[in-house]
Amino acid sequence: MAWIKFLGTAGARFVVMKQLRASGGIWLNLDDTNILIDPGPGSLIRCLSSKPRLNPENLDAIVLTHRHLDHANDVNIMIEAMTNGGFKKKGAVFAPSDALGKDPVIFSYILDYVERVEILKEGGKYRVGNIFLETPV
Repeated sequence: MAWIKFLGTAGARFVVMKQLRASGGIWLNLDDTNILIDPGPGSLIRCLSSKPRLNPENLDAIVLTHRHLDHANDVNIMIEAMTNGGFKKKGAVFAPSDALGKDPVIFSYILDYVERVEILKEGGKYRVGNIFLETPV
């Protein structure tokens, strides 16, 4: 059965910095494929304290929609957790080019921990397991 777990949906800097609402992103489980979208502040803590607990090592992919802190703050630690500190190279990271280029939000050494890095582009189509992601704009 497919499911969605909201780890936090806070947006705007004042809501996030005061944690008026959690900001950990959204975990999707579709066709036995686990995808984390926008791991903002508290993402790892929210996974580990979730009932039932969400094990980041079960992730197949992490998607960043853009580089703002409320969407990308925990991306590095979530990649570390997904890959067991880089000892188990696996998974994919999908992110816009500005999250990976000059002044990246994802550390370059962390990218070596994943099997695949995809730069999201307008009109792009991407696959994770049996799940297809599209970026129309």
